[in-house]
Amino acid sequence: MRELHRLLRKAVSWAAGPKKSSVALDLVAAGRTVSAVAEAVGITRPHLSAMHHRPASRPSGRPSLPDAALVADIRALAADLPTYGYRRVHALLRRQAQKTECEAPNPKRVYRVMKVHGLLLQPDGERREERRHDGRVAVDLRNTRWCSDGLEITCDNGEKVRVAFAPNCCDREAMGHVATTAALPPRTFRT
Repeated sequence: MRELHRLLRKAVSWAAGPKKSSVALDLVAAGRTVSAVAEAVGITRPHLSAMHHRPASRPSGRPSLPDAALVADIRALAADLPTYGYRRVHALLRRQAQKTECEAPNPKRVYRVMKVHGLLLQPDGERREERRHDGRVAVDLRNTRWCSDGLEITCDNGEKVRVAFAPNCCDREAMGHVATTAALPPRTFRT
């Protein structure tokens, strides 16, 4: 018995980590007792016994649903609405399912099916760096581009003075301005 413990500890030190249970299963399959192997390896006897009696292959999860009907529905929607992504397609499929009182597909399933069959929207391409704008609009000729701006100044006595102006973008000359304590009308500057 001591010899078995020594050999098993040596085997376990070589097979540290996830291989420990496979070494224990091999020893039990070779004819060693479950309790002796479990004690030497350092795992519980019920766990080792359950692993030993477990069938070799177990089905994991549920069987997948057939995708043919879903693909046909998605293709029909994509033919009419080619700019719709999987979220909008899923919303339309869900609405159709509510009308026919069927079960709606899962959004992750819609994404997976659309990805497998190449129905997802293509990305726009590389994202370009934002164009830096330094605030200057370059115009070489007068009277080709104008802009307008307005501001409000609150005085010490609580009155508000509103100022609006329209400069020419070429030489920054103010073509017109207005200053009032009343509210500025929506179309102060007419083009």
